Amino acid sequence: MTLTAVADEETPDSAVHRPATRSFRAYNVGLAKTGTRSMAGIFGRYRSLHELLFPETVQAVADRRSGALSEQQFRAFIRWRDGLTQLDMDSSSFNCYYVDVLAEEFPDARFVFVVRDCFSWLDSFMNMVLHIGGAMDSWMVSYIGWFLGPGYLPDLADHEEELGRRLPDMIDHGLRYWADHNRFVLQHLPAGRSLILRTDDFSRSIPEVARLVGVPPETLTPNLSHLNQADGKYHCLQMVDRSVVRETYERYCVELMRELFPAASLESLLARHCAAGPTREGSAALGQAQ
Repeated sequence: MTLTAVADEETPDSAVHRPATRSFRAYNVGLAKTGTRSMAGIFGRYRSLHELLFPETVQAVADRRSGALSEQQFRAFIRWRDGLTQLDMDSSSFNCYYVDVLAEEFPDARFVFVVRDCFSWLDSFMNMVLHIGGAMDSWMVSYIGWFLGPGYLPDLADHEEELGRRLPDMIDHGLRYWADHNRFVLQHLPAGRSLILRTDDFSRSIPEVARLVGVPPETLTPNLSHLNQADGKYHCLQMVDRSVVRETYERYCVELMRELFPAASLESLLARHCAAGPTREGSAALGQAQ
């Protein structure tokens, strides 16, 4: 097993404060663009990393799905990965694919599940991948297909008309991904050792997170709770007819949204993230990004 991409950027001064040995074992199992980097930053004074062994772990998940890795082999990989750095907080966006394995293999582990409403999540995710564009590694391009389907191409931000044609299918795949994977996590979070948070509640939830893992709240770093802010905005949801977005939402997301965000109305979410159809604002945003 190779060790490329053991971790991405360190949080400020984290290496100075990190203990030599594991103090607790916790996993953030939220989807990408829900605050995984911020969670790693909050635990910057502990043994905390973001996206540990990203390409290797995604490949292992794919091999498990295809049968190239047996369940026993996959679990051995997860145990090896955990023991490699012995993290206190493993905040990785792909932990969501095997939260069931983590809960069974590590009965002492604590789980934080950070969830974001489906529209702001999809808007943020699509903004990220379009912003990276052609700078994305080939393995990551393939991985984004898990989220947005085969219609995604890394250079779409440079081709506005083609992006517009592909967006309805990408939104369909994206909202279905949101619903399927959030539902999977909710079904497999271990009772009594899990905490469910909304992304918007991050800053106010430091005491709850600290209690979950058994550390003093003052040892966490709430000033790092908004890391990884995206550059620029593409406003992709504004380029698709509102009725298409509404129908897709009702097909995949409505029940889970009522459970997770009971105060959010469809109309208010659409007003925030969609227009009545393809808009000049959406086109202008793409033009500025090019």
